[in-house]
Amino acid sequence: MEGEEKSEQIVLPVKKKKNLTWLWIVITAVVVGGGVSAYAYRGTIKDKFWPAKEEEKKADESAATTSSDGSVTSTKIKDEGIAWIAPREKLADLGLFKKGSGSTDDAFPGYVSTTYYKVATTTSGDEIIFAMAEVETMGTYYDFHHFLKKGGVYYFLPENSDAVGGDGNYYSRTNSESDATFVIKSLQLDKTITIGTTKLTLSATSSREKSFADATTAGSKLGETKWGDLYLLKGSDIELSAGDAKVAQYYVLRNDGARIIYSPTPTYRNDDGTFSVTWSNALGASYKYSQIKTSGCGGGGGSFPLIIDQTALSTKTEVASASGKKIYTVDAASPLANFAYAVYKMDEMGSKVTQAAMMADLGVLVLQDGYDNWTIYMNDKYAPAVECGKPVIYLYPEKNTEVSVKVGADIRISEPAYNGGWKVSASPSGKLTLGGQIYDSLYWEGTGWGKYPAVTSGTVVETFRVAEVITNQLKYMGLNNKEIADFKEFWLPKMPASPFVRLTWFGTEEMDELAPIAVSPKPDSSIRVFLDFQGLDSKETITSQILPKYQRVGFTLVEWGGLLRSKK
Repeated sequence: MEGEEKSEQIVLPVKKKKNLTWLWIVITAVVVGGGVSAYAYRGTIKDKFWPAKEEEKKADESAATTSSDGSVTSTKIKDEGIAWIAPREKLADLGLFKKGSGSTDDAFPGYVSTTYYKVATTTSGDEIIFAMAEVETMGTYYDFHHFLKKGGVYYFLPENSDAVGGDGNYYSRTNSESDATFVIKSLQLDKTITIGTTKLTLSATSSREKSFADATTAGSKLGETKWGDLYLLKGSDIELSAGDAKVAQYYVLRNDGARIIYSPTPTYRNDDGTFSVTWSNALGASYKYSQIKTSGCGGGGGSFPLIIDQTALSTKTEVASASGKKIYTVDAASPLANFAYAVYKMDEMGSKVTQAAMMADLGVLVLQDGYDNWTIYMNDKYAPAVECGKPVIYLYPEKNTEVSVKVGADIRISEPAYNGGWKVSASPSGKLTLGGQIYDSLYWEGTGWGKYPAVTSGTVVETFRVAEVITNQLKYMGLNNKEIADFKEFWLPKMPASPFVRLTWFGTEEMDELAPIAVSPKPDSSIRVFLDFQGLDSKETITSQILPKYQRVGFTLVEWGGLLRSKK
């Protein structure tokens, strides 16, 4: 789906000699505490785009849509001469795409396959085919294409399809003509939809991120737009919210069955985060506010925090208004204040104000959007500050080998320079040579493309035992003495000065989801570990974590990282 807005970012280590660059402010207990409920929506391709119980209206049926003032302004877009099919008909492989030369090895497979559906017919007896091309680089994504089948000939519809590369890219077209004059207008959604004080914006920036805009349930229909029905999809409870808030998404269900995710924001929120509203509490005039996010490093699929327990709003107090909508804060002792303060405290660095002081300083706002749904915004000055990066990467081939490495992320800073990927000469000792320089590892800072895992288990230890426990756990998971020493050199100074610390490790499987990595030639063994930790005032109970025990066999890749909370 077009355009995904980047979500919070995860901090991973950089070498000690580097000055870290501040990246986005992460304002979510989900990121810091460790869950990405939005990804509970993930399912099969069929589940994502072809809901079993959907009841769509055809595009030539007249249905009202609303404008910013809520009045009826126009009807649903009509595709004259097209009858949409429900349920859609899955087809055999039509062979309309072929792998390009950009897909050359197992580490970078590129184009995988295409799934075809018959989604509509025309009054002339022709058929409209929806094709989802699967591409695997560092993670899976789908390009959307449409064809008109006419007289046994397939005509590619470029105005209703993503771009297709030539043979030098991952895949190209074959066995089809092209028709730029045939346009299906109902499939060309606007980038923004506005109602009242809420603007919905397409939540993806590249076709790569379509795989993140998924859902396995139909959600609740809110109304109609020119292109299809608008739905609200509710996911899991937001961690630390005590059940008062859930992950939610808005999406438009297109006539071809694709779910197009939109991200909500108030029309009165300026680009710098300030609110252009009438303040009854003057404190808010100079403050910047951001939505408490609900997803982790990389794609968030337009997720936002939906307040589902109305009793949590029983103590709200008006502090501003905009276009007839009131903006509130909540009592310092309310559940939502508890939630926001827990998010604020997740940043271990720096002194902390009390919960009462934070709330008196308009630390949290709650507001009702144009669809009568309540969401939460947090004063940026109380949002946890983290830095985003990627773990240190070591390579140990069995013999001197030219190795290519690509990371599933938007790289910002790296050593050596990333330049779309690293190509290094690696030796069995782990020494890496690039451009005449020798390195013992690779690192980067940036935004991963995947989800942040949920924290469901761990180890709670006294602070004075953290070094001992980390050493033993890393050794158990397969890291050698040098890698353990490097890890401790960077991370031990970052440990919180609290009586207890909770340690949770994410292993290779979770890291492959959070920040996919592609290496050519492909390693025989991969050991990827990432530490999520939290300071505790008292010893809390958590499910004991069963750590993975990795073996170093043949060409081995090792990387380590962690969640770095930094002083603002």
